[in-house]
Amino acid sequence: MNYLLDANTLIEAKNCHYSMTICPGYWSWILQSHGQGVVASIETVRQELQRGNDELAVWSKTYKDLFWTVSDAATQDAFTKVQPMWPTRPRR
Repeated sequence: MNYLLDANTLIEAKNCHYSMTICPGYWSWILQSHGQGVVASIETVRQELQRGNDELAVWSKTYKDLFWTVSDAATQDAFTKVQPMWPTRPRR
């Protein structure tokens, strides 16, 4: 996998230049790329999308295999190794 899509990537695409009805090829490309192991997203993003009441919420329910679970032990262990590398910024 080369690219991990966050919620904003999908929301902005739907709301701006890649509306699901105007540019269905973009959404097909995401699914095709996922099938090739190039893109994915995570379950937390899927949950955020499903809080909406729009076609993206329906899409995220339909293509749930695009969204990986990150609650397994191996992933959590990897998070603990990467987290110290994140820069710290004070919250406003």
